[in-house]
Amino acid sequence: MVATGYVYDPAHRVHTHPRAPESAERLERLINYLKEQGELQPLTEIEVELIPWDWVAAAHTYHHVERVKRLAQEGKSRISVDTYLTPAAPEVALLAASCAVAGTRAVVNNEVTNAFVFARPPGHHAKAAHAMGYCIFNNVAIAASYALREHGLDRVMIIDIDAHHGNGTEDIFYGNRDVLFVSLHQHPWFPGTGDMFRDGTEAGLGYNYNVALPTWSDDASYKRALDELIAPLAQRYQPQLILVSAGFDAHWMDHSSVLGLSMKGYYDLVDGLRKLAENHCEGRIVLLLEGGYNLQTLGTCAAAALHALRAIPAPDDPFGPCPDPPVASPDVTLAHLKGFMELMTSLDEVGFYDQSIEVPYQTR
Repeated sequence: MVATGYVYDPAHRVHTHPRAPESAERLERLINYLKEQGELQPLTEIEVELIPWDWVAAAHTYHHVERVKRLAQEGKSRISVDTYLTPAAPEVALLAASCAVAGTRAVVNNEVTNAFVFARPPGHHAKAAHAMGYCIFNNVAIAASYALREHGLDRVMIIDIDAHHGNGTEDIFYGNRDVLFVSLHQHPWFPGTGDMFRDGTEAGLGYNYNVALPTWSDDASYKRALDELIAPLAQRYQPQLILVSAGFDAHWMDHSSVLGLSMKGYYDLVDGLRKLAENHCEGRIVLLLEGGYNLQTLGTCAAAALHALRAIPAPDDPFGPCPDPPVASPDVTLAHLKGFMELMTSLDEVGFYDQSIEVPYQTR
């Protein structure tokens, strides 16, 4: 039987901006919708404990952590051109990271089968040394670092389904084979990164995949990415935990992208990811809220994701499929990335950086 947990802490409300798309209202409207629809009642609520600041610094530089605290204390209104600050920003960003860790801990400790973390501000644009795109600390990266460090895992798979490239997560793990990162996003689009040629470096070569999707890419495009790339990658990598940066701004009605995913498409995508987790890591999968700025579609898409995690049928889709067809297929991108897959060693293979060599020089 699937036991699904959720994480939510109302203390996030003290950090907000009345005119920003990413605000406390966004999460409150989402939670209220889920409560009204009875979606949270069958779930296990997971308690949150604040993590140490050192755990944040496992994914970020100490300079970045201290800069966030200092600028907020000085009353600065922004930490980057697109990321606002408030006096409460450091504590709420720490709370969001703590929520991510709480959900991950509960899943890894088998307290629940899977979990959804409803926290803000989002995190996947936050790089090791600076904030951007509404993101102050990278919640999914902090959760992955926690799982690797505190639970002894060595294979965590992060799948980013937000409409925008998870550039911060890519930056943090780009040279690391302990994390396999896959991002599905519109390209070119904010933040201007995420082309399909970024495939990792050094020991992380072959462990970074950018599924750059054309405008109005629809449910079928995402299903192809899942079936033709993500599933074979999971088979090869055998993750011990799957973390999902769950942005719902790829819905065709969301103003922050020009993608064509429907509510039913989100259900099918998360359902497929849950099945991958069941096949490879005892069902251990954690969704962490990222984007999603249409307040009409955000709740319905999150509800669909919860149904998928619980392995129950999808709720009715009040909005239907995208009326606009994709401008192009993902053929070229998928073919290119399938070639990159050969750079990733499977569990029984010796990787390039694991091979001993003899240095060709003489000593006297």
